[in-house]
Amino acid sequence: MDLVLHTDASYRNDLDTGKFARMLDDPSQCYKFYWLEAILNLLPTEEGDISFEKIIDEMICDAWYSVTRYKLHLGPTIRGKCENALERAINVINRDDQMSYASSKDEIMHGIELHQAEIRADKLTLTINVPYRLLSSFLDEIGGSNKMWYKSGEMIRYISLLNQDTALPYIIIDGKGLEKKIRIHPEWRRLIIDNYPIIKGWIQMKKVRFLQDRNPGVPGIIYKLAPENENGRKLSNAKALWKEVADALATPIHDIYSGHEIDVRKSDLDHFVPWSFVANDELWDLIPMERRLNSSKSNRLPEWDLYFGNLAALQYKMYETVFSHEQIQKAFEKCRRDNLNAMWAVENLYIPGNTEEQFTNILEHNLRPVYDAAKLQGYGLWRYTDYVVIR
Repeated sequence: MDLVLHTDASYRNDLDTGKFARMLDDPSQCYKFYWLEAILNLLPTEEGDISFEKIIDEMICDAWYSVTRYKLHLGPTIRGKCENALERAINVINRDDQMSYASSKDEIMHGIELHQAEIRADKLTLTINVPYRLLSSFLDEIGGSNKMWYKSGEMIRYISLLNQDTALPYIIIDGKGLEKKIRIHPEWRRLIIDNYPIIKGWIQMKKVRFLQDRNPGVPGIIYKLAPENENGRKLSNAKALWKEVADALATPIHDIYSGHEIDVRKSDLDHFVPWSFVANDELWDLIPMERRLNSSKSNRLPEWDLYFGNLAALQYKMYETVFSHEQIQKAFEKCRRDNLNAMWAVENLYIPGNTEEQFTNILEHNLRPVYDAAKLQGYGLWRYTDYVVIR
C-alpha cells in the first residue's frame, strides 16, 4: 500500500509528501509505527508542543491490547528475555493486580503514573533514537551510520537548521530526557489532520506487516491491533447447529472439561484455542461449555493431554449427527460462510465417511500446531480440577 496524500494549492508546495511516505521504511524495531501513530492520535487535541513523555504514554496505551490480550511480541525475545522497551514497559504495568487487558485508557494512564519509576528506563530508551530516526527520510545528507545520530544536541540543531529551508513534519525542542518536545509544523499539522484516515490506515498496514514477521504462525494480526469487537463475532449459525445436534442425540451432551451434563441452550460456545489467538470462529475450534467454566478458562489453553480426546469425541458426535440427519445438514451448511473457512476442514475433516479414528487424526494433525503456536506465544495452560474422561 503506497501512501498517497490529498493535497491542493492551499498547501505549501515544499511539503515533501514523498519523503513522508518513506518515514516507516526499513524499521528494525516497531517504535517508528507507534511513535508516529501516537502523534497522529494526539494532534486533534494538542495545539502546542508535545512532550516526549506524552507521546510515549500514548504509545503504551496504543500497544496495550496487542501485548496484554493477544500476547504479541513487539520485538525480539532473546533467551526468554524481552528486548523491546515498549513491550517491557507494558508488561511491568500489567503485573499490577489492578490492571488487565480490558483496562480503559484512563486506567492505563493511571497505571503508567503508579509505575513511573519502574518503567522510566524503558521510556528513556524510547527517546534515544526514535524521534530522530523517524525523520531520516528527510535527512538524506546524514548516512545511517553517521555518529551525529547518537548526539541528540547536534541532531536537534541540525533538524532546526534544515527546517529553515525545508519544512519538516516536526522539529525537536531541547530539554532533559522525557521533557524534550516536538513542535509540529503548522502546514504539516493541517495536511496530516486532513488526511487522518489515510495516514492511520497506512501506519496500521505497515505495523501489521512488521508484527507478522515478529510473530510467525500467529493468525489474524490485523484484528489484534485494538480491542476486539464482540459484535463482529460470528457464532449464531454455529450455536444453532449445536442446538440441533443436541436435540437429535439420544444421549446428553457433557462438558468436555468437567464431565457435567449440559443444556446446550444455556451453555457458552467456547474456543478450545482462545479466540484472541486464532481470531476466527471456525467450527473445529468451537465446543459447548458450562458458562461458569468459560469464565474460569478465559484466555488460556486447556491442557492438551487432558482434554483433546474429549474435544475430538464430542466433535465427532456432532460430525456423525450432521451426516446422518438431512435437517441438521442444512444447519451445518449455514455455517460454511462464517465458521468453515480452513481448507483442511472443508476438504478432509467435515466430509462423509470418516471413521472416528480418521476424524480424530485429521483434527489433531491440524489443531495441534495452532495450539503449540499459541503456547509458544505465551498463552497459559488451564485445567478443570475434577477431570473425567467422556465417552
